[in-house]
Amino acid sequence: MKKKFIIIMLIFLFIPTLFLASILYEPLDQDTFAIVNGEKLSTELLNSRSQVLYILLDLKDNYPDFYSGLTNTATGVEFLNTYLIDQAMKISNEVLFIQFVEQKGVNLNRNEVKSNIESKFSETFKELEIQDDEIEKYLLYLGYTSKINYIDDAYYSTLYINSISALYNKVLEEIELSDDEVKVEYENNKSNYMSPPTADIKVLIFASEEEASFTYSRIIDGYYTFDEVYRQSDNPLLTIRIDDDTNSLVKIIKSNPPGYVFGPVLYDSFEGTYALVKIEKKNPARILTFEEANPQIIFNLKDKKAQEYFDKVLPKQFQDFQERSTIIFNSALF
Repeated sequence: MKKKFIIIMLIFLFIPTLFLASILYEPLDQDTFAIVNGEKLSTELLNSRSQVLYILLDLKDNYPDFYSGLTNTATGVEFLNTYLIDQAMKISNEVLFIQFVEQKGVNLNRNEVKSNIESKFSETFKELEIQDDEIEKYLLYLGYTSKINYIDDAYYSTLYINSISALYNKVLEEIELSDDEVKVEYENNKSNYMSPPTADIKVLIFASEEEASFTYSRIIDGYYTFDEVYRQSDNPLLTIRIDDDTNSLVKIIKSNPPGYVFGPVLYDSFEGTYALVKIEKKNPARILTFEEANPQIIFNLKDKKAQEYFDKVLPKQFQDFQERSTIIFNSALF
């Protein structure tokens, strides 16, 4: 459900409602395309997010006539300017929402986010074994003119997504429910609170398929039982869900009775281990008791009320914040 809210918010904030803010056009430092409530946004951020450099280079290489018309005619230049101002407003709107969430007392840990992105950047290029002198070329291929440019873009994108998630969590935490609300929800929707069908299984793990096959043949031939081998191992009894018909292991368990032993089956593809499995017990789906369902009931009710906030209250609150905000665009760029 949380993912659904994130998608809703992404769509909502990309609707051009930015004109509710006070917008000014003034000469600014050439490295700044806008100042949003005092927060400077770099021109390189606009270039990277709009991918204008990447687009123009691609047009120049593959569609030279169109590129010439786009960059050398008044109509083409006007089209580019319109595109850039649209991108500038979208970025500014994202920053406005980040600030909106922060003014609600939510700490988005900006320094930590920036530090994590820088660390991940270094780790990624180290894993790719790309040399320092090749990084700039690689970034340029992606539409970024520098490492700082790349990190700045990732920083604001991450902050924006984090702000949506953080606001959702804050709203969820602040919602209060009465005991009666929880009880009524359970009584009216018991069928929604079911435990999935499960099976208790014993698993013997082997270092190779050959070793697992040998043990299985000895069990089948009666030299010893599965349980005798199992008691000598330190493997716990596992409980797994058996409501996934696409899983081959689940299919075997569903179609065979308790006591059935099968294998070898691949257990860990990374380790290359194989397993023998014994079905110990099957547990059918059932309606959860009120106590068992209580955490899920509370989450569902809070989630529903959070959705109402996002659908009905948030748009007005954000609009009020926009109306109190000031955005200065660089008049030399737009």
